[in-house]
Amino acid sequence: MVNFLRERASLFEAKAKSRTYLLLDEEALHQGKIRIAAFFSLAPQVMFVPPDLSVRQVRRLDGFSGKIHGRKIEALPAVLIGQLAKEDHFAESITGHEILAHAWNVIGKAHAAIGGRIVMVDVKSSAEGLIRFYERENFKFISQSEETGLSQLIYMLSG
Repeated sequence: MVNFLRERASLFEAKAKSRTYLLLDEEALHQGKIRIAAFFSLAPQVMFVPPDLSVRQVRRLDGFSGKIHGRKIEALPAVLIGQLAKEDHFAESITGHEILAHAWNVIGKAHAAIGGRIVMVDVKSSAEGLIRFYERENFKFISQSEETGLSQLIYMLSG
């Protein structure tokens, strides 16, 4: 958690690559201190369509068509939840579901303003507990890359 916040979040912010949202400890705020309890980052992303998906499956993801100019669509726009983490000290007082609820609030506003259908996460394939967490949150497994060691899960927004 600390590495991303110290080393990358401000750079990504300055380059408009992503936005990082901090969830602060309210008790510390009342004492005039700032303590980060958790955070999440969101970014616009291109989701590369796994080659084994059929045109019909791609059409379901796209919501309109599975092809463009006669060729199967190979990439779709998405919102990436790039980071979602909590400080160890707050492990018992804030859940992943609660952090994700804050992310859904921001994603919902972006969705209302500009549209979009897909929210995605990339998870280390070996992080089975994290994969199960996202599956409990209604994300669906879509692919696994042997090259990167990442599993990709998506959530389809309605409307």
